[in-house]
Amino acid sequence: MELASDFKALVSSIEPTDQHVANAKAAHETVRQQLRTDSEFKEAHKETFLSGSYARHTAINDINDVDVICIIDVDRLITAPDVVLAWTQSVLAKYYKETKRQGRSVGVQAAKGVWLDIVPATPIAEDDGPLWIPDREAKVWVATHPRGQIKAATDKNKATSGYYVQVVKLMKYWRDQLPAEACKPKSYILESLVHRTIGLPSTHAVGVVNVLEGIETSYGAYRGTGRVPSIPDPGYASVNVSKHWEPSDFTAFMNQVKTAAVTARKALNSQDEGESRKLWRQLFGSRFGQ
Repeated sequence: MELASDFKALVSSIEPTDQHVANAKAAHETVRQQLRTDSEFKEAHKETFLSGSYARHTAINDINDVDVICIIDVDRLITAPDVVLAWTQSVLAKYYKETKRQGRSVGVQAAKGVWLDIVPATPIAEDDGPLWIPDREAKVWVATHPRGQIKAATDKNKATSGYYVQVVKLMKYWRDQLPAEACKPKSYILESLVHRTIGLPSTHAVGVVNVLEGIETSYGAYRGTGRVPSIPDPGYASVNVSKHWEPSDFTAFMNQVKTAAVTARKALNSQDEGESRKLWRQLFGSRFGQ
């Protein structure tokens, strides 16, 4: 059964609270103002905008981090990625006690527990198009398209009458219930998989079944082969979001998908409300149907 009210209640329960949203908003607005007006940074600064699950409205529970893209005027052909990250970190260290130079960003601990990831970037062509961002570990600039990702999510959500964003949230919650870290893909990999497989669902339950069965149908043949399929970025198809997914972790995830797809289909097809709820709880835990 579709158990629409149970799914609606679960989605509501995993939404970030108003306080989490307010804290995130205050934190990103503050750092963006600091970068825009800093005496050392403002000459290179062009603009900032939000990225990641916070910007795509696919975050769940407490908002773990907020991604801020900072477009700067820099020549990537003569500027090493680590140099840009080190400079960005030195600027942010004026305002934050805790800063961390990461692979492609600088993380800072802002007020009220909000972690910000500041990603310096420079346009490939136009400011509103794909961007080059620094990859410290690979020592190269890599292409990405955060605005394309946001547009892809917005368009898919509109095409699915609002189910896309909510099914992404449900699938993230399902992932978080899995028994081992190896089973749990990064959020944007999972979001990309949902984007490719959700179809046009009429309910949350159908959306979940579409995604689980779609992942199994599309990628099940790779299970245990030592290879990971290429999964295009919905916002920039030339980028493979699964590039760094370990084959063993992929197989661990796919094993969970195979079992979950069978359970979800049984739950959807069951005509007994109690039995259907019991099956859905196998996927989403005791919080489902409370």
